[in-house]
Amino acid sequence: MYKQLKSKISEYISLNPSDYELIESLFKFRIVDKGTSVIEIGKRTNEVFFVNSGYLRYYKISASGEELIIHIYAPHNFATALNSFFLNKESEEELQTITKCELLCITKYDLDKLYSINQKWQYFGRMLMESFLIEKEQRIIDQLSLTGQEKYIKLLETNPDIIQNVQVKYLASFLGIQPESLSRIKKQIT
Repeated sequence: MYKQLKSKISEYISLNPSDYELIESLFKFRIVDKGTSVIEIGKRTNEVFFVNSGYLRYYKISASGEELIIHIYAPHNFATALNSFFLNKESEEELQTITKCELLCITKYDLDKLYSINQKWQYFGRMLMESFLIEKEQRIIDQLSLTGQEKYIKLLETNPDIIQNVQVKYLASFLGIQPESLSRIKKQIT
C-alpha cells in the first residue's frame, strides 16, 4: 500500500527503514468512490493526498457556471488545493475523483511534523514544491503557445494513461478545447 509513495519520495531523498515506519505512521490510507469530492469549494482543507491509484480532477467553476479543469491527477502524484492548504483559506476549487481512488493522506499538522524531523525532510518538501511549480509553469506555457492538437499529442506522449482513463469532456476542458474538437483531433491522430 505504501510502496508507490515510498518510491515517489525516494526520487527526492534516500530512505531508510525508520523513514518507512515514519511514512506509514503519518500517511493514512483511504479508498474513495468515483465522483466523490475530497476538497470542496467553500471549505478549508488540511490534507495533501498521494494518489496510489485512480484519477482526480481539480477544477474551478467559472462565472458562467462552466467547469474549468485546472489539473488531472494520475497515480503517483500529490494533490491538494494549495491556497486552502497553506493559507488556511476556503477553497475556490474542487478536487473530485474521476474513478475510484486509493489515496494516502497526510494532514498539515503531520506534514509540518515531518518537516521538523530533520533537513532531509525539509529538502524533500522543497524539491517537491519546485517540481510542482515547474510543472505548473510548463502547463501555462503550453496552454498559451500550443495548438489543441499539439497539447493532445504532448499529453499522449507524457501521460497516455490519462487519455485512456479519463472521459473526453474532462480531457477537453483540461486541454482548453471543445469536446468536439478533441474528438476530431483523436480521429486525425489514430
